[in-house]
Amino acid sequence: MTELLITLMNAPKAIQRAIALAILAAFTVSGIGCAFFLTTFLSDKEARIEDMRSELFRFNEIIARRPRAETAPIEATAEMAHLFLEGGTAPMIQAKLQERVNAVASASGAIVSSISGSPPIELDGAAYVGVRVDFEGSLRSFHEVLRQLETTEPSLIVRQASIRSTNMVSQGQLTEPLQLAGQIMIYGATDPAIQLSDGKSP
Repeated sequence: MTELLITLMNAPKAIQRAIALAILAAFTVSGIGCAFFLTTFLSDKEARIEDMRSELFRFNEIIARRPRAETAPIEATAEMAHLFLEGGTAPMIQAKLQERVNAVASASGAIVSSISGSPPIELDGAAYVGVRVDFEGSLRSFHEVLRQLETTEPSLIVRQASIRSTNMVSQGQLTEPLQLAGQIMIYGATDPAIQLSDGKSP
């Protein structure tokens, strides 16, 4: 390694500049690739999210059309329980959701810097409760947090996401492994039997 450095230091300045530009280009391409990977990951979830919305809308339509006397609450609740967040009120649901996000982030190696409730919203006739989460960690931990939140039940929907790199770049080079910081707004469906305050889709 020492001999290589001495060789580069003694090389013509044109070669030194070419090598420096090549290293800078490699890190730039790596950063762009990471951003593209995260964008693709979120885009791939859209189809699954739309399927879940359609399923929830279908259940709501069935509940609305069936006469109250003929409804079987126990069977319906057991059948659809995996779709809905736990809790009887919006604050209770958000508290449970915060616990879930913190547990997933901790297990994935990410650090949650802040988490707060978001106003309930309505999508395709179904009510959703959510939280706003600020967290940081490696690219791998970000990927794992989003994967766990969106693929475990009850399924959650990432409505907004803002992600940036926090690395220091010295002379066109990263001084440490890629670290990210970001904010997401994530929502989950609530039981149609729970009355929430009116929400509007952002």
